[in-house]
Amino acid sequence: MTSLEELRRVNARCIHCRACQYAYSGEPDKEGETEEYTGMLQGCPAGIYYGWEGYFNSGKQWMTRAFLNGELPASRELLEIAEACTTCGMCETQCENYIDTVAITEALRAAVIEAGVEPLDKHKGFAVRVGDDGLRNPYNEPRAERTKWFAGKVDNKDAKVAYFVGCTAAYREQQIAEHTASIMDKLGIEYTVLTDEVCCGSPILRTGQRDVFRKVMEENKELYKDFDLVLFSCAGCYKTFRNDYPTMSGEPLPFKVRHAVEYVYDLVAEGKLKIEKPYSKKVTWHDPCHSIRHVGIAIEKEILENSENWLLDSRAGKKAKEKHFEIPRVVLNAIPGLELHEMYRIKGDSFCCGAGGGVKAQFPDFALSTAKERLKEAASTGSEVIMTSCPFCVTNFTHGIEALQKEEQETGADLSAAGSKLEVVELLELLDSLL
Repeated sequence: MTSLEELRRVNARCIHCRACQYAYSGEPDKEGETEEYTGMLQGCPAGIYYGWEGYFNSGKQWMTRAFLNGELPASRELLEIAEACTTCGMCETQCENYIDTVAITEALRAAVIEAGVEPLDKHKGFAVRVGDDGLRNPYNEPRAERTKWFAGKVDNKDAKVAYFVGCTAAYREQQIAEHTASIMDKLGIEYTVLTDEVCCGSPILRTGQRDVFRKVMEENKELYKDFDLVLFSCAGCYKTFRNDYPTMSGEPLPFKVRHAVEYVYDLVAEGKLKIEKPYSKKVTWHDPCHSIRHVGIAIEKEILENSENWLLDSRAGKKAKEKHFEIPRVVLNAIPGLELHEMYRIKGDSFCCGAGGGVKAQFPDFALSTAKERLKEAASTGSEVIMTSCPFCVTNFTHGIEALQKEEQETGADLSAAGSKLEVVELLELLDSLL
């Protein structure tokens, strides 16, 4: 696994320009529909919420350098600051020096824990429960009930496609799992769900607990090695398999991976699927950080890693990344009657929902505040629906809207401009109703 020391030279590229604090740092004159969403906005959820340099990526990069040089000791305070980050990757999008900012933050967390600092309370619970043979998930739910929602044939080793459900869809947002399975049934895909599926390890890796992550990574790689394709409805699970497993193991995956929305996109783009039923609503799309920005960045870097001519290949990498960002938009625009109204910060510059990186469990107020900021941006488009394709985004946005509605009831104020009237819709759920 890549250690913090191995990232020293990458960290050294940080010149503290602070471009990473913003969205559209290379496009300061960008115009939006409202004065509030115009120009160069801050884009770091942690920096916005806490307001101190140390919580922005620029501060974390310099604290990392000080830690590597022995100038800043491992401490509970340092770990708390490092963990108060959704690892959304907005900073990485803005960095012109191609610094792997998220990898460095995650490695710093791991290094502080390996130096003897106890993981934060909620995060420590993740590892304990994921490592428990009776659970194997961070939600403290019985392992035997992981596939209880599924009416199809489990453990069908004759199938060439497996659906990796993920913990959140298996235990908290089961309607997403049910609709994803229904889509595959309607598309005629022979697939299966495995009862031995365990947590992908994302919450463990993000919070610096690498020993447990290594265990579940190897289990899942072994479990799915005989399948041709593994499909996902969870953005976090997909990113962990696609990006993190090869990076952390040093080996390519023994199977192909695809998010279910990408699978539908493939069929639409090839002219093999036409959606006939209309959906006549005004929709704004929220790009999940893991499946859109992180995967897009990985696509670009994979091209550059094999490059013999950066001048040409940097353009090719950017073009490939931008094509990836368009995937959900191609699907949305294939739905009759749907009016897409984009938010100001989108695609690689999309603002985070606030739930990732272990934040929702350990820093719930921070997570909720970030969701409210994104909901306000969504409401500014005049849309009725905020749509996404990530169980964690759905959960956090739902909690944000519930908090706004509660505030309306208590104060009598109209918070529709803040997003209280928005409906949260998962794209896979919608697609299931239209196919």
